[in-house]
Amino acid sequence: MDDPRDNKPSSVIEIAPDGDVILVVGPEKVKLRVVSLFLKAASKPFSAMFGPNWKEGNDMLGQDGPVELLLPEDNVDALKLICAVIHHRNNKVPQSLAAGDVLEVAFTADKYDCVDALKFASGNWLLPGKKQPEDLMLLTAAAYLFQNAQAFKEITRQLILNHDGPYLALSCEEVESAITWRVFCLLEGQRSFARLKLAEILIAGINDGTGMCVHKCGWTSKHAYAYLKLLERKDLWPARLLHISLSKAIDLAEKMPDPIPEEPSTACTYEYKHAAPEYRENRCWSLDTLNNSIGLCLYCIQSGGTNSYCNHSSSEA
Repeated sequence: MDDPRDNKPSSVIEIAPDGDVILVVGPEKVKLRVVSLFLKAASKPFSAMFGPNWKEGNDMLGQDGPVELLLPEDNVDALKLICAVIHHRNNKVPQSLAAGDVLEVAFTADKYDCVDALKFASGNWLLPGKKQPEDLMLLTAAAYLFQNAQAFKEITRQLILNHDGPYLALSCEEVESAITWRVFCLLEGQRSFARLKLAEILIAGINDGTGMCVHKCGWTSKHAYAYLKLLERKDLWPARLLHISLSKAIDLAEKMPDPIPEEPSTACTYEYKHAAPEYRENRCWSLDTLNNSIGLCLYCIQSGGTNSYCNHSSSEA
């Protein structure tokens, strides 16, 4: 996001060459020339600053040249990018940003109440991709500030599926200043519940009805025993799910073939009805349902909810 040529204190970055305001940003006093009307339309705080009740607004009356506005506490790169979006300078708006930079922009956008103006640009920046857990936690905080429920659910979904360590270890000062501690608790809670649900799906396969024989020939039990042994061989025994990521466990469960029993069964009058249980096919729906249910709801968190699952759609307004 940085451009060293843009950060020279002696030069003015021309976001808008005919702008009537120069924002003097950060301790380096980097100057951004912008149009006050654009900032007022996008931001209530800027609208107030440039109004008749503030010094900056009064200074603009009858002024021949641009008025300077000092913003010493703001992040230069974040505000420069926000101004580029607001002024439709698409050539200065990158398609992707580092996770830390996205959070910096989110902080600044939240401060100046211009989150809506960055809705479409931030949607690209919040794509989780194949980022490391530390970056995903930064993006979680950014999605929270940008109030993007769909991105928030998808990013937390990736954290729950792919991270097998403690979530508090991913915390940092920037994250803690953006999101409530309840988010960390809900991440842990949903991951624990998802592991239990996965274990339930796997163990419930023992009672698969497609290959069941109610007669005492041993057909059903030999398949059930072979299924249990296969779970153990594939590291899908419930206790072992604690030591691998959910995504890996679900992938192993999806790929696990149906077992081939080694023990014989006795003769059965209804042997012509016998069919091998379709374990793999019958658990696919349950695994898909579990996979799609993972991810935290931004609306519930913002309203103080403590349930890690809800019925909200991530696209709800």
